[in-house]
Amino acid sequence: MATIAELAGVSKITVSRALSGSEAVRPELREKIAAIAREAGYRMNVAARALRTRRSRTVALVIERLVAGDRPISDPLVLAIIGGLLETLTPAGQAMLVTSSDHFLDSQVVDADGIVMLGQGVGAERARIIAAQGLPMVAWGERLPNSDLVVIGSDNRLGGQLGARHLIDTGRRRLAFLGNVDHPEVAARLEGVRDIVATTPAMIAAVVPCDFSRVDGTAAIRALLADGVQFDAVVAASDFIAAGACDALLEAGRRVPADVSVMGFDDIAVAANNRPPLTSIRQDWSRAGRLLGESVLALIGQPESYTPPDLLPVELVVRESTTVAA
Repeated sequence: MATIAELAGVSKITVSRALSGSEAVRPELREKIAAIAREAGYRMNVAARALRTRRSRTVALVIERLVAGDRPISDPLVLAIIGGLLETLTPAGQAMLVTSSDHFLDSQVVDADGIVMLGQGVGAERARIIAAQGLPMVAWGERLPNSDLVVIGSDNRLGGQLGARHLIDTGRRRLAFLGNVDHPEVAARLEGVRDIVATTPAMIAAVVPCDFSRVDGTAAIRALLADGVQFDAVVAASDFIAAGACDALLEAGRRVPADVSVMGFDDIAVAANNRPPLTSIRQDWSRAGRLLGESVLALIGQPESYTPPDLLPVELVVRESTTVAA
């Protein structure tokens, strides 16, 4: 920095201000100093700046589990949220560190100004443990009553209602729900299904706990068939579960949708690419990422004036896995 100051004919403090984008330095002088810095190969000492400002300029994206069943970190859902986060954090001068909740909790040093968490864990317990670190934090998921966690999420209950209404309107009467209701989001989706079923001649024939994976969806349907449960529709808590349900039904000689309608949740690529293509509840993952980024920045900068956004809307996307029953 001293060398750049000498070359530019200014003080070191002016160089520091110019390279941090301060408006206290004239635009033309800022550009001159930046050009000299680029030519000299200058790189800011981020560690030293963090010690001075007590800010790391980094947000930690903490994923509950890097791999859950057959859902890796490369899951399109996760990548879409990361994209939305980067669109918000990068212009604000924030870097993003991606890690798992286990690694984050095991680390001896938490080098972040704030936390964005994907996946609250069973009963939201993992999110509470992460929040106890005391950093500004926002989680993706379902808002819980009597909780101080700042949570942004889609309208899961409405998603369950839209799915159940569609299935019942197309003639289905015995709905099987697949998903682990210990997760707050899944519990809200089931409540939405119950809302609609309670006002119609239909019924929930079974609720089968299963993880967010194709393998678990297949196992859940096999168990229902082995137990002799009668059902003509499947409401799955994710598209992966729904795809696995289709696999098991076709394996057992049940036609989708002629014998059993199947619908998923999320509307990721597996829904459109499945055979038959899956009816699903669409969530706007890029928008979710942007809202998470905006929220954590607000909590870092002005927490006293932060107000969580409304629930994100969801949309029913109808495809070939649900049609009017014969």
